[in-house]
Amino acid sequence: METSKFSRYTASRLFWFLFGSVLGGMGVWSGLRQGLIGETMIGLGLILLGIQGLLRPVVLSRVAKMSKEEMTREVSIGSDTLHGALSLVMAATLVVGFVMKYLVKV
Repeated sequence: METSKFSRYTASRLFWFLFGSVLGGMGVWSGLRQGLIGETMIGLGLILLGIQGLLRPVVLSRVAKMSKEEMTREVSIGSDTLHGALSLVMAATLVVGFVMKYLVKV
């Protein structure tokens, strides 16, 4: 893992990590305390969102100077396979959590 990339876009990385960790942690805590599986799954998905934001921050500058793919590779930590798998697990966890919370009411 290349830790030298953490110094680039630190504010964006920190924001998304804290956003996902705080909201996800509260969701997991609330879900476990109340016995709600859907709420717990949503919390886990938000924690994964925070990890994704830490490894691949959302960057809105310099888009005109280089392609989005080049910029993403330049600031990302980890392989494309890791990010793809993390995105799929995150999306699946969030979708299952929302379905269980709002449709199944579990």
